[in-house]
Amino acid sequence: MSEKSEQIKKSKKTREAKPGELRAIKILETIEKFSKRPEARMDLQRLLDRLSPDGKIYARHLIMSGPSGNAATVTATGLTIKQIEDAMLEIEDGLSITT
Repeated sequence: MSEKSEQIKKSKKTREAKPGELRAIKILETIEKFSKRPEARMDLQRLLDRLSPDGKIYARHLIMSGPSGNAATVTATGLTIKQIEDAMLEIEDGLSITT
């Protein structure tokens, strides 16, 4: 490996995930997986339609803006941390995601 490659490798920094971020990634990945399967799209749409108002706000934010930590989601949606966590749980239950 060249010296330049070593320097680039060493300069790349990884950051710690923000609270709620990894969970949001998992939820979004599952939503995307369902949306790509024609036989699952209708089930996904029904799930999204049946969400509570807070669940719909969170799902819309997640799909439109991508996964983010709880603090950024609070700022973007106006939901509280508790509302966000409840919305995540509601979506996870609907998609049968185990945490």
